[in-house]
Amino acid sequence: MTRLDPSSFTETQRSEHSMRTLVLGDIHGGYKALLQCFERSSFDYEKDKLIFLGDAVDGWSQSPQCVEELRKVKNLIYLLGNHDFWVMKWLIFREKPQLWLSQGGKATIKAYESIDNAVKQADHFEFLRHAVFYYHDRQNRLFVHGGIELGVPLDLQEDETFMWDRELFDHVQGVEEYSEIYIGHTPTILAGANQPLNYGNADNIWRVDTGAGWYGKLTIMDVDTKHFWQSDVCQGLYPGEEGRM
Repeated sequence: MTRLDPSSFTETQRSEHSMRTLVLGDIHGGYKALLQCFERSSFDYEKDKLIFLGDAVDGWSQSPQCVEELRKVKNLIYLLGNHDFWVMKWLIFREKPQLWLSQGGKATIKAYESIDNAVKQADHFEFLRHAVFYYHDRQNRLFVHGGIELGVPLDLQEDETFMWDRELFDHVQGVEEYSEIYIGHTPTILAGANQPLNYGNADNIWRVDTGAGWYGKLTIMDVDTKHFWQSDVCQGLYPGEEGRM
């Protein structure tokens, strides 16, 4: 198991860097944590490329603000998470499955209803509707919210697999088809860590959901250097709230 020490660019590196490629874990309504990650990584909304692994919503009380902030990123790849999908169905059809309500949906509904702006809700639905289920780049790196069915071409897999699968999190061997795989969905705090993880022989699988929706932190990582930056523990940023607990 590899655990990285947080690192940051020097002022000279910040001024000289062109476009970085960064990957961001599950936010779950933690807008304050998102701003901390952007600030601490010196994220450039115009130059940097951001691959968001999905689930901006459900948990802490600022889901709409999270979606709105991500809309500002010029070079954004937004991967649709299972919670994003639930919120899309609520925004357009007002569907409220009990499983969603018990997993942070109540806070999201309350947050959107407090805005009381039908135009804003429609804009967010349109934004989420253009999210993708996976991203495969020219370096043969794969980014997906949940996981994949190994050995099956990506274009033949079910959408639910990309959003819900958890087998890659516990996978103990590398995946030869890809140079690297980055996943969210399953918090590393379940493995006793609040940092990005990769395991032994599966060191090309990076787990980047560090439990921001629960009692962990939000993480943003440079996929080339593996430097990462984190927010404070989200519970401390939202005292008195339950998050996804």
